[in-house]
Amino acid sequence: MQEQGHSTVERDHQSAIIRYWDCVAARYLELFRDEIRDKPFDLALLRKLADSIGKGARVCDVGCGPCAHVTRFLADAGLDIIGIDISPACINLARREQSSIEFRLMDAAALEFPTSSFDGLIAYYLLHYLPLRSWPQVLSGFARVLRPGGRLLVVQKSGRGEAWIPDPMGSDAETFWAATQQAKLEEIVVSAGFRLLEGLTRGPLPAEIAVDRIYLLAERAKSG
Repeated sequence: MQEQGHSTVERDHQSAIIRYWDCVAARYLELFRDEIRDKPFDLALLRKLADSIGKGARVCDVGCGPCAHVTRFLADAGLDIIGIDISPACINLARREQSSIEFRLMDAAALEFPTSSFDGLIAYYLLHYLPLRSWPQVLSGFARVLRPGGRLLVVQKSGRGEAWIPDPMGSDAETFWAATQQAKLEEIVVSAGFRLLEGLTRGPLPAEIAVDRIYLLAERAKSG
């Protein structure tokens, strides 16, 4: 794995996550291609984010996945957006599904962008696949590539602990899952150099796994 000071994700862990997503990407796309359309809470928050940073703002969707439906929604809202993912299969499918958007193969824990590259960054169910101990430095990496005053949206399922678990989609692969409570996630985000603007929780929709969802909107701390 590329070492840039803000990454503590072991090479073996990273490789296992890549293998998992390369294995399940096509199935995930089949199941969830258009799911964002049926999530009014999420859509309202994404619109709020887009409005807060303005049309033409440069934004990164970190862990865009094979659907890249969040990336598409924000592109349609007028943002200049790029999607990144660590899985070659996810990136290939995202490029096929959303051919007008730029996608790049990249590790979320070792972002290759220059400092202050973006006005906004989205991490939508991304941190679950990284060890809890790595989250502070991953979030610090997000802060580095955001300009002062740039906006961060983190979306997570609520939970406790971390483990390798059977694939929720039913394949023979295992995946890693890490989760925490809203207060702890807020603490990590603030410690990484952000000012918390809003912390929200919603309950699961009928078709979702029966756990709460956490939404944190934060602002990159301004210099001085």
